[in-house]
This record gives sequence, C-alpha cells and structure tokens, in this order.
Amino acid sequence: MDQDVDMYGYLPSKAAALFGIIFFSAMAVICTLQMIFGPYKHWWMTTVVLLAVGEAIGWGGRYWAHLDPTSWMAFMIQICSIAISPVLLSAADYVLFCKLIEKTTPRLFPFPSAIFWAVFVICDIISLAIQTVGGVEVSSANDFESLSHGSDVMRSGIIFQFSNTIMFVIIITVTVLRFRQKKALCPQAKWPLLVALCVSTVMVLLRNGYRIVELSGGWKGHLMRTETYLIYLDMVLMAIGVGVFVIFSPSFFFREDKKLANAMELLE
Repeated sequence: MDQDVDMYGYLPSKAAALFGIIFFSAMAVICTLQMIFGPYKHWWMTTVVLLAVGEAIGWGGRYWAHLDPTSWMAFMIQICSIAISPVLLSAADYVLFCKLIEKTTPRLFPFPSAIFWAVFVICDIISLAIQTVGGVEVSSANDFESLSHGSDVMRSGIIFQFSNTIMFVIIITVTVLRFRQKKALCPQAKWPLLVALCVSTVMVLLRNGYRIVELSGGWKGHLMRTETYLIYLDMVLMAIGVGVFVIFSPSFFFREDKKLANAMELLE
C-alpha cells in the first residue's frame, strides 16, 4: 500500500500498546506455569496461552506502528493477530464446558459432552480459516478497496464465530438450569470455573459484536478510525477473558476430581 495512505486515522497509543504487550505476556507466562506446576494437568489451556501470545504480538505490532505509522508490516501484524487470536479463547471455553460436565454430572445430557467440544471446535476452525483468508487479503492489499474486501471476508468469519458463541451461551444457560434442578452445584462443584466460563464467553461475544460493527463501517468508518473503541472493546475485554482463566485456573479448581465425581454420582 502507498506509504502516504493513513492506515489508522490516528497515531497508535504507545501506552496502550505497552500495556497490551506486558499484560498478555505476563498472562502467557503465568498460565504456562500453572499448567506445568498445578495439581491438575490440562493441556487444553495451551489455547489460552496461545491467545495471550497472539495478543502480545498484536499489541507489539501496535507499538511498532506508533514508532512507524507508515509501516505496512506493523499494520499487517497488528490487524491479523488481534483480529484472529480470540478464536483460541472460545476453544478453551468449549473444552472447559465439557470438563465441567464430565467432572460434575456426566449424565446431564443423553450423549457424550465431547460432542459439544468437537462441534464447536470444528466451527471455530472454519471461522479461523475464513478470518485467515481475509487476513491474507488484507496483508496483500494495495489500496483501500482491496483492504475493504479483505476486511469483509474477515467480518464473515467473525459473524460465523459470533453465531456459534450465541448458540454456546444458550447451551450454557440450559446447563446451569439443569445443574440447579439436579442440585449438582455443591460447595466444591467448581463454581469458580463456571464463573470463568461465563465471563470469558461473554467477553468473546461482546468483542466479536464490536468487531462486526467496526468492520461493517469500513476502514474509514468512525469505529475503525477511533482507537478508544479498540482499547476498551477489544483489548480490555480480552484481558478480562484471559485474566479470569488465570485467577480461576483449572489447575487448582479441578484438584478434587475423584471426590467430586463420587459425590455427583450419589446426587444423580
């Protein structure tokens, strides 16, 4: 793209970029340590680590853009990393949901909970593929028209993910109601993990909603050309989504698995 073209509409904030780099890098390190040293080994939390790494890289691109606003490489890194990384948080939510069902009331549904995981992860892979295609188009764009077409493809992927998340929210709501009916949420029944699941899912839903509206307005739209929205409706929401997984880490709240499973068997 012509270096004379203003790709942002503002000078990317140095303070916000540094916060994003430091915060998400710290979350990646802490989450990795929890996975390694926690009582419960949960490989699937690698997706949260990868999300945090992707966000840190994206905000690193924003910092680069602050230093050199005309850098096309910095623009490409930040737009692709920040736009695509949240898919990984959704994957962690899906697996956590299945683990909660398995460890509390495995017969809550008439079919294995892993089916939820498989279906939603496949949908997320499709969403990620669509967004990646859009990101490739954006990275190879030579003008605003090509850039807009790539963003339309990315928006399609985000809309697909958004619809998946809405379905997931409905399933979580039904599950919580069934938990209450079966009185499965005893004091040790991992309520902190249910909080982490609900909060992170809502963060992804809100963030994707913002991204859909932003991309719908085009690259010269008000949301796209105002950094405040990106900071509060993307970075802050993803920071909360990652942070809640670190605070209520499955490494520690799944440590009573055997005792809890026996208690749930009696309740059923």
